[in-house]
Amino acid sequence: MNEKDPRAVRTKNLIKESFVKLLEEKDFKYITIKDITTKATINRATFYSHYIDKYILLKELIVDCFEEMLPKEVSSAINLNENIIKELILFLYEYNINFYQTHKIDSTSIASNVDNLLRHKIDNLIEKILKNMTGRGELDCKDTNILVKIISSSIYSCAQYCYINKNDKEYAIEKTLSFIMSGIKSVK
Repeated sequence: MNEKDPRAVRTKNLIKESFVKLLEEKDFKYITIKDITTKATINRATFYSHYIDKYILLKELIVDCFEEMLPKEVSSAINLNENIIKELILFLYEYNINFYQTHKIDSTSIASNVDNLLRHKIDNLIEKILKNMTGRGELDCKDTNILVKIISSSIYSCAQYCYINKNDKEYAIEKTLSFIMSGIKSVK
């Protein structure tokens, strides 16, 4: 199947839209392929020509949502500064609200898969920015891998904290920014 074929693109979009509607109605673990194909008015063979299973469909939905919501200034950032870090925290906070409050994903294992995928996307974004900074001589760090993990974990944890404790959002962001910026300055 040609992924660029307009019919294939339309069918994939139809499957995704049907899946999103189903996620608004019931928990992911109770959604079957039959539910998806019925809602999308396609047959099982058509579904399986696009996706191996509903987990791959969920993964694609998560990535699509992430990429659609990610602010342009963050995706194209070449410096890791306070503004970019704050934007990333707020983006993940909004992503959690958008994704978890509109989709019924109550299963802990599915939620952890979503979290792991988001962490991986954030790791890649931070790594790209830090490599740019290192390449320009603005950051002298022999091994950026540990720095990537520390920064992305701090950003992700702060966003999760803000999602759970909405009243402390500004304070948590301020403290996380201070922590990350101090850490970056110490390795310069």
